[in-house]
Parts: sequence; C-alpha cells; structure tokens
Amino acid sequence: MARFTTIIPYFQREEGILVKSVLSALEQGYSDNHIIVVDDGSPTPARKELEKLLGSHRDKITLIEQANGGAGSARNRGLDAVAEDCKYVAFLDSDDQWFPGHLDNAVHALEQGYDFYFSDFYFSDYKQQTAFKRAGKITPTDHQPLAGGSQLYAYNGNMHDQIIITGNIIGTSNVVYRFAEHNQLRFREEFYNGQDYMFWLDLSARTDKIAFSSDTECDCGRGINIYAGAGWGTEGSLNRLKNEIKLWSSVKRIFDLSTEQSQANNQHLSQLRESVVLDILHRLRHKKPLQAIILKEFLHYDKGLLFAFIPILIRRLTNKKQSHM
Repeated sequence: MARFTTIIPYFQREEGILVKSVLSALEQGYSDNHIIVVDDGSPTPARKELEKLLGSHRDKITLIEQANGGAGSARNRGLDAVAEDCKYVAFLDSDDQWFPGHLDNAVHALEQGYDFYFSDFYFSDYKQQTAFKRAGKITPTDHQPLAGGSQLYAYNGNMHDQIIITGNIIGTSNVVYRFAEHNQLRFREEFYNGQDYMFWLDLSARTDKIAFSSDTECDCGRGINIYAGAGWGTEGSLNRLKNEIKLWSSVKRIFDLSTEQSQANNQHLSQLRESVVLDILHRLRHKKPLQAIILKEFLHYDKGLLFAFIPILIRRLTNKKQSHM
C-alpha cells in the first residue's frame, strides 16, 4: 500500500520555489510517499523547474499539467489521481517547505485512529512567532496529549466552532488526512478563496477524530498572493470582499449551524458589509471607477448588503462628525 500521497498545486512566476518545496517532501524520508505536482497553467512551467528531479526521482513524482483553474481545481485534479490503495494524503503548497519530522508526527497521530492532522507553522517573513502563538486561537495544553508523542494532542473541541467562532488555525500545507476513509471529499471549486476553510469544515463534519502538533512543522512562503496590495479602492479590494462575502454567506447555507455559530457567521458578514461600504465611499471620494456588475454580484451572494448600506453609511458619517466635535 502506498502510505502517502503529497499534493502540490503549482502557480508561480519566480523560478526555484517549487524545487525547494518538492525536496522538503522527498527529504521526509518515506519511500512510500508519492508526490503529485499539478501545474495550474503556471507562468514558470513546472516541467522546467523539476527537470532534474523528474529524472532522478521518476518513480516518486508525477507531474500533471492543466489550464489555470485555481488552487482548488489543481488540488482536486491531484486528488483524482491518487492511487486507490493510498492511505493518507498530505497537502503542500508550492511556496512552502516542510521541516524534518512533519510526516513522522502525522503518522504517529493518525496511526492511533485519527482521521485529520494539522500542525503549527510560521511565515517566512514573520519568524518571531508561530501561527498558533501569533493568532492566540488555540492553547495546546487545553487538549489531551497523545501517548508517546512529543507535542502531539487530540483535538477535543468542535472544529466548526473553532473555524467559525474562534478563528481558523489550520494551514493547508500542514494537513494530512486519512484518504482511505474520505476519498470522495473534494475542494469546493466555486470558492475562489476560502476553499481550504470549506474543506476543513466538510472534513470535520465527517469526523471528530482530529489530532494536531504544536511543533512548528512548516515554513510558509508568500509566493503569489492574489490579494497583495488590495487596499481600499484597488483593483483587487472589491473582488476580495466579494469572495469573502460569498464564502461566509454560503457557510450558513451549506452547514447546519448552532445558534452561536450562526451569530458569529452573521458578525463576519456584518463586518464585511461595512468594509464594502467603506471601499465604495473611498472610490467615490477619489473618483475611481465602480463597476455595476461587481455590485450586482455582491447582492447575488448577500442581499442583506442592500438593506445594510444606508444604516452603515449613516453610522460612519455620524461617527466621523462626532470625532470632529
């Protein structure tokens, strides 16, 4: 049985990033870890990047090439290519690198009967604190330590509460899950961003057998960020807000939320609506173009924005007037 399959979606403009990612997977030391790289129409072709590795590790690396469809589409293409006898699937983004021991820890946890594993990590440009410590949304000592494991824990909360109410703590490149039991699960490609959140919600709706490590097991790079520089009034700002509103308005439609989860989800939407209004006001104030089709898309996903616009506008103007008194 192939124990692991590692899926790496690839879309980069800078050379040399992918090789580091693939090497970090190969250096985990598992001969039964098969790596699937999905070139999602990348400007820098994966075939050229991996030319030497494909020659020296031909039996361990599969390269799939497709037209650009987004990260979810690329990961799904990889999942479709996973061998039927594969036990576990791990995700690794093409600008991230695993540290030694990541798969060892995952195996130790999953072999104790868990279905879903994740770990702490840090971002390359912010190494002062790990993601867990920086966000402050999970305290490892609140969870049950796993036998025989260093800094491994059984997650004893409700992952839907964690993601929707407290805040997501799971990085895509730190997830390993039991593919043999959940081989039909796929990313929801209709969400341009937030597909990972939806995948964790879908997976944790199927199982509460979740384990994690407080070890820092991945260096997450920045690579291409589709929202880099997407501040008020920029080309990407309304698209970012539109995608986030689509995500959170869909959460309450797709999942059966508790009262507390529903309240938190509504709060997310309320904050996003206010951001939309602020972005529109910024554009109008600075005489920047505002496409009617984008506003129509907002209302398609969240009709509440139509009724919230005037109250938000009045509140902002009132607060601004009071601050000058």
